Amino acid sequence: MSTPTATPAADVIVVGGGITGLTAAYEARKRGLTAIVLEASSRPGGLIDTHRADGFTIETGPDSLLARKKAGLELCRDLHLLEQLQTVTPPRSASVLKGSRLYPMPSPSFMGLPVGWRALLRYDLLSPAGRMRLALEPWVPTRRGDDDESVAAFFRRRFGREAVDVIAQPLLGGIHAGEIEQLSMKMLFPRLLELERTQGHLLKLRAPDEPAGPRAPVFVAPIGGMRAIVDALAGALGPALVTDAEADRLERAGDAWRVWTHQSPVPRTARSIVLALPAYVTSALVAPLDGEMARLFDEMPYASSAGVVLGWPRHGVSRPLVGPGFVVARRFSDVRITACTFVSSKWRHRAPDEAVLVRAFVGGVHDPSAVDLDDRTLVDVVRRDLDITLGISAPPSLTRIYRWRRASVQHNVGQLERVAAIESRLAAHPGLFVAGAGFRAVGIPDCIADARAAVERILLTRSES
Repeated sequence: MSTPTATPAADVIVVGGGITGLTAAYEARKRGLTAIVLEASSRPGGLIDTHRADGFTIETGPDSLLARKKAGLELCRDLHLLEQLQTVTPPRSASVLKGSRLYPMPSPSFMGLPVGWRALLRYDLLSPAGRMRLALEPWVPTRRGDDDESVAAFFRRRFGREAVDVIAQPLLGGIHAGEIEQLSMKMLFPRLLELERTQGHLLKLRAPDEPAGPRAPVFVAPIGGMRAIVDALAGALGPALVTDAEADRLERAGDAWRVWTHQSPVPRTARSIVLALPAYVTSALVAPLDGEMARLFDEMPYASSAGVVLGWPRHGVSRPLVGPGFVVARRFSDVRITACTFVSSKWRHRAPDEAVLVRAFVGGVHDPSAVDLDDRTLVDVVRRDLDITLGISAPPSLTRIYRWRRASVQHNVGQLERVAAIESRLAAHPGLFVAGAGFRAVGIPDCIADARAAVERILLTRSES
């Protein structure tokens, strides 16, 4: 029996149709390469999707782009989406739940830290002793050495033990559903390390002059939801985006690569492959090629979580939902949720005029079993916690549940060294590239930037060959 003839595919095959993979293929085509995307599921976008029901617009995954990381805005410009972007409204700070009370974050602030004496003195989330310790931060010696440290170790060293529990854990640990005693400062918050290195401190006790114009937005999102970005990329790619095509084997063939999928006995071929997949999926694909590289990918831990979206008629919510939502200081609070977004307060056009919409989160590394709770139990947990914190006891008019199993990669201490080791292994496999959240990227803009960087490396390799 003869071996099936390989089907010519493209200059680049991108395996994985999340935001990284879609961007990589889009950028490759923009730079004159032919590229296709193989996506295992029936739709592209990965964690990014937007649902609509009963007049509500519901994000099933990430709800925004971090504006100061420009790659997301640049992609939106290329896709002619800039005019569709909205900023968080109203421009109020989020809150921290400590006990049963919500404490607004200080204003002005930086990464949850008060900027200026007035903001510090008013920040009653911290005890007087905690505020005094925070005020001493400019005089804390700069750390010697360049080895990685955890988020908790950094905050404890610079801001004191109390700041770890009520600022770092709820805000920074909550973002990543992770354990701040393990999360890597170098990987996740290099900007803070750079500020410490260059200016010797982070806390500015002299409040900056207020800018004359409007403040730069922190987060932006398309009015119709994040799905607009995925749809625009998919539309630009057209038939080059192939869904229901799960890659299950890679093979080097001369100066090209072959990719087999579950759905076809005939491989696709290309000179370059970009793997834009979770680390554990990448591990399985590269294991026959390089066992050590597979092991490095398999070492990356992931956390699972769930989101419960609830809607009510506005008259069913007795307290005003002020600001974008809150995060939970886990050590001091008797609730299971880790955070809650006031969707209808945060974004325009996400709920009918006479309704409110919230999204609560449970799970993460501290509550790994939460994602396996049945639907009724999950809703009961969230409703109990929202009754405690917001006094919402009325039954919701809308309920949606979304589970994200092994969706949050944990960039723990040592991640950059692991990335360097993987890059060293990749050098032995010309034409094989890796990008995305399971590797170098943290957040959607980073995934976009990493996809573009992968294409740059492909073009450099081609020019050198």
